[in-house]
Amino acid sequence: MITTKITVAHSDVASFLSKFQNVPRFLAYCKQCQNYNAKWSCPELTINPKTYLNDYSEIYLIGLKIIYDEETKKEINTKEKIIDFTTKLLRKMKNQLSDCLLEVEKEIPNSVSFSSGGCAWCCKCTRPSGNPCRKPEKMRYSLDSFGIDLSRVTEEFLNIKLLWGLDELPDYHTLIHAIVVKKDTDCELLMQKLNAIKINAIQLNKSLK
Repeated sequence: MITTKITVAHSDVASFLSKFQNVPRFLAYCKQCQNYNAKWSCPELTINPKTYLNDYSEIYLIGLKIIYDEETKKEINTKEKIIDFTTKLLRKMKNQLSDCLLEVEKEIPNSVSFSSGGCAWCCKCTRPSGNPCRKPEKMRYSLDSFGIDLSRVTEEFLNIKLLWGLDELPDYHTLIHAIVVKKDTDCELLMQKLNAIKINAIQLNKSLK
């Protein structure tokens, strides 16, 4: 059975950006991604990635570790199966966590959440056709689009070692989401809400037939 584990960490925004943000370096990587200028959640943004977060005082990082059992690792044993299986699984898990954070936004005034990677609510984004986002109430920017070094954030801030693998399924994958808040937020209540989040592992059809 696939299981999950959530880790929450907190920092003031100024210190976090000083340590982990490098817009020119990481937006250069974004330009090599198929989502660049193809999803509303991704660069080029309609906001300034260097200044947008300055309006907020605190940032909470939420790391979702998706842990694979040995049976799954044995069954998902080719590059094609790994790509197909993880693409479907991570999309569903990402949207599940995004939904939880959208609910937190409703309860915590002046808060906004951020997603792991490009938005995954629609099968095909409207951005390439020049049409407005279909689900602006759900779409949230990716942390990557702000020039955040997510590898360092994951390992140094959340104490989770990033694992990759196309030749074999790794022990786990990690999704990084976040939520930022302004001054005078009840941070104790926010932490209670974040620590109460439960993500159910979704068992997909591993046979892929």
